[in-house]
Amino acid sequence: MEQMVNRQYAASMTKTLTVLNSFPHTLADQALFQIGLLYAQPENPNQDYEKSLESFNKILNEFPESRLRNQSQMWILFIRDVIDKKQKIEILDNEIVSLKRTVAQQKTESALLQKKIETRKNAELIESLEKTVDEQKEEINQLLDQIEKLKRVDLGIEEKKQKILLQDEHIEEKKDGKDSGS
Repeated sequence: MEQMVNRQYAASMTKTLTVLNSFPHTLADQALFQIGLLYAQPENPNQDYEKSLESFNKILNEFPESRLRNQSQMWILFIRDVIDKKQKIEILDNEIVSLKRTVAQQKTESALLQKKIETRKNAELIESLEKTVDEQKEEINQLLDQIEKLKRVDLGIEEKKQKILLQDEHIEEKKDGKDSGS
């Protein structure tokens, strides 16, 4: 967890995979959740939304009673939305490239006949498309901000969970100490 907060994604992934392999029956859902978060991080150089979705889906499929089920479902929805938005941006970017080529051709042709009129129309078309792309990019940035906020919430939850686990262990140790003393 600490490595993830410090953006040491490779180290965090290694540690999480070790936990997953060492405790496949007790901590697997938590490790898979952590793996999903790591792969969803925009700053992670190995970011992979498909692998992130795979980890969250494993929690749903293999650990139906996991307390991380609802959070996993939420992350799946957010990641799918980000993927959809990125695909839309890519399509719009390709359309812009295609339209820019068309505009260039039209500028050459219109120079012979109505250079000023056609140039103005094409410029408005490009401006409109660029505005649409900017709006889509803004939506993606908002989604990425939401992911960051959710990550912080999840990290807070994880920290609280760790404190509770430590308290439970401490209580068990005290209980074991009393049992052996009587």
